[in-house]
Amino acid sequence: MNCRERILKTLDHDEPDKVPYWEHLIEQPKLVKLLNFEPIKGNELELDLKLIKLPDVKKKTLKNYGYDPIVVKPLLNGARDYFKLYTKLKVDMSTYNIGPYSNFQFLAPDKVISPFGQIFQLKLHKDYLNIYYVGGDFNRENYDERFSKINPEEPLISSLFGKVIQNVPEDQIYIIPGIFSGLFQSILEGFGIETFSRLIAKEKGFMKRVINDRERLFIDIIKQTIDNFERIAFFIGDDVAYNSGPFVSPRIFNEMFLPSYKRISNIAHKRGVKLIFHSDGDIRPLLDGFMECFDAIHPWQASAHIDITEIKKQYGDKVCIMGNVPVAMLIHDKPREISNYVKHLLKECASGGGYFMSSGNSIVPQIPIRNYMAMLRTFWRYRNYPIEIPNL
Repeated sequence: MNCRERILKTLDHDEPDKVPYWEHLIEQPKLVKLLNFEPIKGNELELDLKLIKLPDVKKKTLKNYGYDPIVVKPLLNGARDYFKLYTKLKVDMSTYNIGPYSNFQFLAPDKVISPFGQIFQLKLHKDYLNIYYVGGDFNRENYDERFSKINPEEPLISSLFGKVIQNVPEDQIYIIPGIFSGLFQSILEGFGIETFSRLIAKEKGFMKRVINDRERLFIDIIKQTIDNFERIAFFIGDDVAYNSGPFVSPRIFNEMFLPSYKRISNIAHKRGVKLIFHSDGDIRPLLDGFMECFDAIHPWQASAHIDITEIKKQYGDKVCIMGNVPVAMLIHDKPREISNYVKHLLKECASGGGYFMSSGNSIVPQIPIRNYMAMLRTFWRYRNYPIEIPNL
């Protein structure tokens, strides 16, 4: 089977030839050097305005579409080199963020405001760039003017995503489009937690309008991608929970946000596309609604006290399970312990199909290479169906 066939079989809850491997983010600059790859283009954002060298014509064109050339420049380099590492590590499926790209703002010397009002600080480390959320820029007064500047047509989507899937061999890795900041997270972070909490409690009418704005934008973006590219799945990342439970009560979430996700789901499913959902934290109080919307869920975070094997038993016939080698384990534990955990996951979750191997979030730079390779080597050894795991 090729990657596409393997993924589709798994999303249909059948057993493919091998358990597929999914990661939406691998940040391992040391591993890149060890494997003698060229530096990954687009991973470094030059913060000095004098270093941004785009032709004036291209700058003007980008600005006419609502794009900040300083922010867009790294995207223009493409992702071919970025996914070389993924194919070397036998990742079957990963994600490319398709936007929105318009109305990003660069704040010298080291901050970016997203189209949704999220303020991120950029920090260049020795080998990699890290991005930290530091606050929200939206408020009740500036929201309409700011949000209206987002370009719903997003002409960069076709240009960038088309180049990605053209340059990445589908028999080696299958790239799906995705939105990395979903309905809830983009609003919470865009307004900041204090303003968000006040508005969700006292101005529900306004907040419902904000949610509907996001819904319409996401549907436009999803339709563009689905209609222009033949993809079998679409990814939405939306952190909706702490380790102790959802950020808002299930009642509020189901009243305010779930109806929009149901409509987004209907749009995708009518076009024959599966929806893959990511959220950190303990999402169990929201699962009944999520089961109506999503075909696969990642990562069932172990640090949120979720037993992924129990999730597989309870919900494995309704949703594909993706995850969940804990990031803390990958950073701190010994290779043998990591290997045993991977065997446990394969034994308990992969049998019968409907399971994707994955980390419990992403492969962050702090993970020692030897620990990540312990995870991969064990997975590579035992991923073939039928699953046969020796006694642990």
